[in-house]
Amino acid sequence: MKSMEIRAPSVRLRRTPRAVALVFASMAAFAAIVTTAVPASAAVIARPALESPANHASVQSLPTFAWRSARRAASYQFQLAADAHFGAIVFQGSFATFNTAATLNQAVPDGTYYWRARGITAKDAAGPWSRVRMLRKAWSAAPQLVGPNGTTVNWPSAPLVFSWSSVPHAVRYILTVATDSALGNQVIGSASLPLMTQGTQYTPSASLTKGTYYWAVTPLDAEGHKGQRSAVGSFTYSWPTTTPTTVSDLNPDPRVFDPFYSWAPVPGAARYQVEVNAAADFPAGSKWCCTNTTLGTSMAPLRVLANNGYYWRMRAIDANGNTGVWNYGQSFTKAFDDVTPTIPSLNVVDTSGNAVTNSAATPVITGTPIVTWNPVPGASHYEVQLAPYVGSCDWSQVASHPFLSDETASNAWTPLGHTITRVGPTAWPAPQQVSQALPTGEYCLRVLARSDDDAQSSQVISDWTQINGSGNPAFYYTGAPSPAGPAVQTPAGNYILPAYGTSTTRTPLFTWTTVPGALGYYVVVSRDAGFTRIADIGYTNVPAYAPRLGNQEPLSDETTHYYWAVIPAPAANGTGFTFDNPGGGDDNPRMFDKSSAPPTLLSPAPGTNISTQPTFQWTGAENARSYTLQVSADPTFGNPIDNVVTDATAYTSDSTYPADKQLYWRVRANDWIGQGLNWSQTYTFVRSLPAPVLAPSNEAAGENIPVLDWAPVQGATGYELHVDWSNGQTSNVSLTAPAFTPVQWNGVGVWRYQVRADFPTSVGSTATSGYSPAGAFTRLLKAPSRARGVKTGTRLVISWNPDFAAKQYEVDISTTDGFATVINSVRTDNTSWAPNINLQLPQNHGRLYWRVAAVDLTGNVGSFATGAFGKQRAPHRAHHKKHKKHKK
Repeated sequence: MKSMEIRAPSVRLRRTPRAVALVFASMAAFAAIVTTAVPASAAVIARPALESPANHASVQSLPTFAWRSARRAASYQFQLAADAHFGAIVFQGSFATFNTAATLNQAVPDGTYYWRARGITAKDAAGPWSRVRMLRKAWSAAPQLVGPNGTTVNWPSAPLVFSWSSVPHAVRYILTVATDSALGNQVIGSASLPLMTQGTQYTPSASLTKGTYYWAVTPLDAEGHKGQRSAVGSFTYSWPTTTPTTVSDLNPDPRVFDPFYSWAPVPGAARYQVEVNAAADFPAGSKWCCTNTTLGTSMAPLRVLANNGYYWRMRAIDANGNTGVWNYGQSFTKAFDDVTPTIPSLNVVDTSGNAVTNSAATPVITGTPIVTWNPVPGASHYEVQLAPYVGSCDWSQVASHPFLSDETASNAWTPLGHTITRVGPTAWPAPQQVSQALPTGEYCLRVLARSDDDAQSSQVISDWTQINGSGNPAFYYTGAPSPAGPAVQTPAGNYILPAYGTSTTRTPLFTWTTVPGALGYYVVVSRDAGFTRIADIGYTNVPAYAPRLGNQEPLSDETTHYYWAVIPAPAANGTGFTFDNPGGGDDNPRMFDKSSAPPTLLSPAPGTNISTQPTFQWTGAENARSYTLQVSADPTFGNPIDNVVTDATAYTSDSTYPADKQLYWRVRANDWIGQGLNWSQTYTFVRSLPAPVLAPSNEAAGENIPVLDWAPVQGATGYELHVDWSNGQTSNVSLTAPAFTPVQWNGVGVWRYQVRADFPTSVGSTATSGYSPAGAFTRLLKAPSRARGVKTGTRLVISWNPDFAAKQYEVDISTTDGFATVINSVRTDNTSWAPNINLQLPQNHGRLYWRVAAVDLTGNVGSFATGAFGKQRAPHRAHHKKHKKHKK
């Protein structure tokens, strides 16, 4: 566009006398109009000549508008508009000034603008407007992406930090991160609520899922106008989660395989998931373990595995639920009691518990068959089967003759009898018995051990062990002994096992010598000497009783005594007995104690200080079906933090314990029917939750917003950052990533910060570590660079370079360098200012001082850059001399 000015209309005429006359007539008429329209006073004011910016200039931000002084002008009027006819004056774009330069105080959007100026006399008469100049404001400077771009970010060893170059005149930036190159699917912020930051770097407070991401940055000026967006960068987000794995056996006994899975910690992991499967490709239907995740770097299954071959794998999970790669462990085979013989020391014994001479060739002949065996590690239940021997063992008879099969939690077997009556008060339980007494004859006998049921509720059993070897008879049963005499009471001297006042670790085998005249016996076991709290009653035709599963068998551990009595019956079916009151001394009751050997605690050792997630380990206990682990801050375990039942002899807690506090732990075995046996001794430990360690590379001072990061803490699900502001206020920020970047600073000075780690607990709350040592950052607002003040005639202009930490700038003019009295002041978005000062006034004739400082988003004023304009002469004198010189 050409410069605009008012001109007389031109008319193309033919050169004839009449045409010439018409031209002169038109010119005369136009002159009359102009003379009428323009006041006489304005006719003597010169039209200002515009100097800068040049016509059609293109600028990044609004510049200083300058023009030459106009004759007889005491002041000037300036206008900036968005249209050539000045019908769309921009905000504060029309004002009067004594200066021959003008500046606006607000940033304007990109577009085409028009500007002009005119003089005003001392009597407020306006002169003609200058020609109009056009200006194109195009904020084209775009941020340059520094990183990550075209690289891979391995979190958390290297925090994800977006950084870019600052853009002059930018106050904030919009950071857009998406999963597509068109930036449509945003993962940080959203289209309606974008992430805006004052700094030129940013760290997300949460981790991302692994994959490829795209990002760009858009600057915003002081009024929120968007600038040129950066190019779109990309990066690959990776979380290296490959780690070595190990599977080991917790129990050194070859009869038991107690798997224990462990692995090296994965940086950035908050939890771990373990899967155990019977198939190598891990189909869901073949999964055996595990439903729970763990905070530690090890796990033992809560339920035993079936006898089979297995594959296992584990993976890390971060605080946001993102999963790492599967790490595949070594396959293993789990077999229970896979040795020969499966049942150790399986023998026929006499009533004193001594093994009798017995062999396949010459099986023992007995009227009181008693079979015992040693406990099988990992077993809490046994199955005993008998089969008639007629040249071979006919095991098919077991299915049709229930009395040939028994289940017991004890380590002994004796034949039960069949009775048609009860004994004692109705409060007493019915006696354990069989549907048919064992007939005389030769029998094979075999036993298998049973562990707890597996995770799919199926039995986990060993192979059979048969007395005298497979296919051979175990004993010949002659029938129960029947000595002559009246069956009245059992003398005290007839009792054999358990001996009076002795203590046993398991449910005992009861034996006695035969009572004259007795063809049957009721064995009554009581928890009190008065025989009011009966634990078990059994009926047998032989002078021995090995309790089966039933009533309150197996017997629980007691700190008081057990009492037992044998009530003889003269008939094989249990009738005809004389019974009054065993508690009163009838049948001479005996006393014994039942107290199992508890597990031995292995680790953590007493008084240990543990900085990682603890794994508890103990030895196996005899006849234990499962174990109960308790952890508490109370030595009486009144309110346990953990109260876990597991089949394994180790447990890695999924809870986080209170930090720096003495805690107590203990373990007990549970028998086949779930009775808790004796507690182990109590050990103590202290769980010290590790505090984060601040990165030594964290910045200590600056204008730009820094990245604050720290080493990730194993097992932490989040972090709490505490900030002490420079003005004494505080802030607390919760985040999941081990790094933080503020999006805005509130104030200058020394800021202090410290961080602590959050750990989950079993009740859904959070346990926290102690705080890290405090870090410090001194936030600066430096004086604007290359600030200068220029005076040319009546023109005063102060300019400076843009400061990336500034939203605005404060500029002051004073007659003293202490700035006690400020004669003109402004806050402006732009980087220059033309003050409106009348230099003709006497108080403005001397040296004038100026200063400029950055002002941040929250109004904090930084350091000032200062300067002065030189001493002035009175402007009218300078003009008068120039006029006189011109006249000469």
